[in-house]
Amino acid sequence: MKPTILSMLFLIIFYNTCLGQSSKPEYGPVFDDIGPTYNLKNADFVPDSTSVLKAIFDIDYMPKDSLASNSLISSLHRYLNMHVKSGIKESNISLGFVLHGDSTKDALTDEAYLKKYGTKNPNTNLIKTLSEHGVDMFLCGQSASYSGISKSEIMPEIKIALSAMTVLTVYQSEGYSLIKF
Repeated sequence: MKPTILSMLFLIIFYNTCLGQSSKPEYGPVFDDIGPTYNLKNADFVPDSTSVLKAIFDIDYMPKDSLASNSLISSLHRYLNMHVKSGIKESNISLGFVLHGDSTKDALTDEAYLKKYGTKNPNTNLIKTLSEHGVDMFLCGQSASYSGISKSEIMPEIKIALSAMTVLTVYQSEGYSLIKF
């Protein structure tokens, strides 16, 4: 039993020191309390610091806990933190997302969310902080109509699109890479 424990301990130490990876997530430099990333010192692929990154996120996820924020929205915070930390200028990063399907409710104002779900929208801070960093945000108009959500119930930072498919098609035609989890 002792050799197994010692072997595991050795592997953990080796993994963390020799591979240059931190086992504890870190925040920043863009967001101090959202979007944790891991520090990788020996990554084999890191974009050049002059790279221009353009990504559109397709978000249709609903957390199991109705009080939890949508982790796919906060993945844009991670994207910004990770790439700025690796040396890419924030001005060289263009991001957007479109909410549809199960994530349609994430676009609601705190008041509308409270009325429908009995609590404030757990995604409000995520959306406001992304808006402050120029992220384009859309709600699928087809999903909103299907869900009975009116424009007056949607956060002002989020624009209603004809459809999620339209946003994804247009952004990809403009050179944005699709990120779908």
